[in-house]
Amino acid sequence: MTVTTEEIQNYHNILLDENGKEEQLVEQRKRLTDAIYLQIDSGTAPDDDHIAEVTAAMNKDIQLRDFVLGLPSERPIAAVNTYLAYFMDVVPGEFIAPVASVLAANLYSIEDESAREVLSQALENNPTYSLANLLRRVFNSNWPADAFKAMTEELHPKVKAGMGI
Repeated sequence: MTVTTEEIQNYHNILLDENGKEEQLVEQRKRLTDAIYLQIDSGTAPDDDHIAEVTAAMNKDIQLRDFVLGLPSERPIAAVNTYLAYFMDVVPGEFIAPVASVLAANLYSIEDESAREVLSQALENNPTYSLANLLRRVFNSNWPADAFKAMTEELHPKVKAGMGI
């Protein structure tokens, strides 16, 4: 299974950005979040089309990325991390920063030492990616994992409300 740059770019060109027309944007977000829930709940490997579309959406729509960041407040973190790990194995480096940043945040929240390695992949591929740089500051300050986890859990309902879902 390999996702190509062209596949992701095609979805990137089709998907609305976060400034899209409200009704269509809410509809798109609802469709994508439902697909993400379904995929995580199924416990099976997502297909290339799903990975390409969600990757494009996470790169284009910060609120969708933040939705994925808060998923461990609704789904088991192990299931969310397994889902994101599929992306890490097949997404081209130029698109990996949002996925790697979210996975790194999840790993940090459970005090998994691999969080720093995953974060370095995000920064290596996109040194200016804002979430990755924020996480680097969080990691370097040794902010307590429980406090970080509590913050993401508190923000998740607000992100969903802001997305209209």
